[in-house]
Amino acid sequence: MTKELSKKTWPDYERFFHGNGRGSCGCMLYPRGRPLAAPRATDPGSKQLPSRDLRREQSLSEMRGLVEGGRGHGILVYGEGQVVGWCQYGRVEDLPVAPTKRTPDWMLAADPTSDWRITCFLTLPGYRRRGVATLALAVAVQSIRQRGGGWIEARPVVHCHYDPELGKARRTFGPRSREVAEHLELWPVQNVPRVGWVRAAESGGKTAPHRGTMSMFERLGFTVAGRDGETGVLMRLHV
Repeated sequence: MTKELSKKTWPDYERFFHGNGRGSCGCMLYPRGRPLAAPRATDPGSKQLPSRDLRREQSLSEMRGLVEGGRGHGILVYGEGQVVGWCQYGRVEDLPVAPTKRTPDWMLAADPTSDWRITCFLTLPGYRRRGVATLALAVAVQSIRQRGGGWIEARPVVHCHYDPELGKARRTFGPRSREVAEHLELWPVQNVPRVGWVRAAESGGKTAPHRGTMSMFERLGFTVAGRDGETGVLMRLHV
């Protein structure tokens, strides 16, 4: 079962992202257009991140405001009486809501003709590899179609690879070391038409790529429009 994010389903969203000890909502990253980096309330001059509780409170407040204003969109996937998955989508002008000169290019629409963006997914660990994200994506596309449609773009990774030795190399030699770079050169690659060889994206034993995978989008008719960094592609669909 799936439901649209709304004032009515807000309590379910809040429990999914902020219950059970989980931290602040990563899905505010795209509407905000930057990581949360406000100073601590107790020290206005500090450049440190606010505490987890403050980040949670601020993210909830910001997202709730977007939902109440009709600018916060997403699909909640339910299983066994709880939300088990999430997909965020929105109009280009709402992701991010107010970009600045410091907003990274990868947080902005890549194609000027795009009307909508599908930005991120999250599935509870016990429900991964069961089609939760694919279902959320299909419902998001249908919701966009019902809202007038247009061009949709997304930036999924091409494929994933789990390599526990990579973490050891980073800790031993440093994340930007020659040893780590040489290790990554041995990772699997995939030849994508119109793009070329694309390296696998990192996937941990308990993590999954938040942007989704190319195959998910291909099944719904999205086509590759270009490369997106070292591990991803730009994909588009008109509905």
